[in-house]
Amino acid sequence: MRRMKPTKTIIDSTTELLPLHHFRGHSGPIYDINFDGQFVYSAAADRFVTRWNKSTGEQDAFAIRCEAVPFSIQLFSNAKKLAIGLSTGQVHIVDIEQKQELHHFTQHQAGIFAMFETQDKRLLCVGDADGYLSVWETATMKLLIILPLSCGKIRSIRQLNETSILIAGGTGEVRVLETEFFNELHRFYAHEGGTSVLCVDQTRNELITGGKDGYLRWWELETFALKKALPAHKGTIYGLEFIDKEHFVSVSRDKSVKIWKASERMVIEKLSDKSSGHRRSINALCSNENGQFAYAGDDKMIHLFQFGKQD
Repeated sequence: MRRMKPTKTIIDSTTELLPLHHFRGHSGPIYDINFDGQFVYSAAADRFVTRWNKSTGEQDAFAIRCEAVPFSIQLFSNAKKLAIGLSTGQVHIVDIEQKQELHHFTQHQAGIFAMFETQDKRLLCVGDADGYLSVWETATMKLLIILPLSCGKIRSIRQLNETSILIAGGTGEVRVLETEFFNELHRFYAHEGGTSVLCVDQTRNELITGGKDGYLRWWELETFALKKALPAHKGTIYGLEFIDKEHFVSVSRDKSVKIWKASERMVIEKLSDKSSGHRRSINALCSNENGQFAYAGDDKMIHLFQFGKQD
């Protein structure tokens, strides 16, 4: 691990971007990251799921060696459990406090690329490369349903409202499913080559999607009418997350990180190779509502930043 020099970037007269830590310890590309208030979790091609302390910048003793490459991880049940989805389709459920495996599931037969816990923390949704969606009750980890959606590789699952979820697939379509019986309510075509990321902007009543075509598109939430389309990146967009109510971050295979002002649909900061440290594909992004975000990629590094008002 190597520390990052905390040099602030001034975005405007009231806002700054501060690098907190730079983590390096994996020996292969990083495919997914997730964090809670204390730790960053990472999954990489070296078959390890590793944990990093956000305050000290140090690698934690918590580390899991997987039997296959972990493509996706998801903290759930108030960050007390960790789901690990492997390239083989296997899913492991780990108790973080006890540091022991609780469950090992083999229902999926293809790589796990998306996992999501619903906002009421009742359901864990898992999507694979063959377009299968499984839904699990988080309290008991009972399998409620597994659906062949025939939507290509499921890359993103997000909450639309209290009673429905959104699914992004490799066919380019976005599906809307209700969460009682998981019937399809709606579907629409969003991106040529595949839809890779979803992000709901409740403040402006919009859905933002990103795809293999490098575009961001804005959709009206109730009707899913297209409102705006912009060429945002030169490669697949792999991450799209809000860092506060007014700003979101996008990351891409094109090696770039962009911070957007949501109300104007405008990039206000682009992190260069020099400033971000990334010279290869950026595969993963996570954030919280306090302006903190982290991203990671093929060059085996994780960057943790704080975005917000100047002191």
